[in-house]
Amino acid sequence: MARGEGLTSPPRPVREVVEKTHRRFRDIIRKFRGLTIGVLGDYMLDELLQGEATRISPEAPVPVVVMNDRNTAQGFPGGAGNVAANIAALGGRPIPFGAIGKDDSGKRLQELLKRRRILHTTLVQEPGRITPHKMRIAAHQHQLLRLDVERPENISSRTAAAVAGSFARWVGKLRALIISDYRKGTLTTELSNQIKALARQRRLPIFVDPKPEHPELCRHAKMVTPNLREAELMAGFPLRDKRQMEMGGRHLLATLQCSYLLITRGAEGMTLFDAEGTTREIPSVPRPVYDVTGAGDTVLAVLALAYTAGATMQEAAQLANLAAGRVVLKFGTAEISPRELLEAVTANFKYSTP
Repeated sequence: MARGEGLTSPPRPVREVVEKTHRRFRDIIRKFRGLTIGVLGDYMLDELLQGEATRISPEAPVPVVVMNDRNTAQGFPGGAGNVAANIAALGGRPIPFGAIGKDDSGKRLQELLKRRRILHTTLVQEPGRITPHKMRIAAHQHQLLRLDVERPENISSRTAAAVAGSFARWVGKLRALIISDYRKGTLTTELSNQIKALARQRRLPIFVDPKPEHPELCRHAKMVTPNLREAELMAGFPLRDKRQMEMGGRHLLATLQCSYLLITRGAEGMTLFDAEGTTREIPSVPRPVYDVTGAGDTVLAVLALAYTAGATMQEAAQLANLAAGRVVLKFGTAEISPRELLEAVTANFKYSTP
């Protein structure tokens, strides 16, 4: 018996495969740097207010959250902005496309993007529009309440034309396009069709985080990433066992006419379907979950970066799964760095090696 190959050590061929795959993933992550990815969607301002809840209000049966200073509130780019922030944090170059209001929330969102060195002048400011603003109030790492300040309305034809023009000026420099739908009115059918047509002319892979109400956004995409509930609504029946999941995945692939479908299932991992008839289960690594806010945005960012960097879609999904597993350990809207993703890859291979 060779040294180091005792009863508890994996056989040499297994170790070699694991080490080769580990190196492959590390190389993919290193290639994220500088990749230019377009992010079209609903841009929002996220705000987290944290304090202490030590008593119940005498006015109503609700906790009183005491904050030492209102200025301690944390702001983050939300919605499509969180997708862009994750791309930037991983070393890529996101180019935002969408509409915001000429309001205080819009100004704060632009400043938050600027701090992350994300170009924000590609966003179109629409007079009278309210930039969606989510305020989460938390105490002791528990979210107690969320306030949404918004008035979801479709953008005007003039604004849509400006967004399409902005995209047309950049499309030649992009490596992929992400569409992030939060049903706030940016992704009108007219605008989406225009931009997707331009992207297809350039043969850009399109990644879509869909809402069941807008299935047309998914047509002819490279990848569509609904969560389990969204997939059930889009399929029209529950996906509670392996047979139903297979039927639902195949039905959605055919209906949406996309190349790949990734159904995210939280603690149960992900299920990847492709147009060739292959289904792959991607299990999650058991770990505590503190907050799922924005995990889907991280998945979308990593998928697009990894695939653009040369990964197969299965490899991209595996990396996205590991990234989501790290983000849910953080509280509030969060990003992941290349170092954190590399650590997740290393830890996963240590965990999975027999």
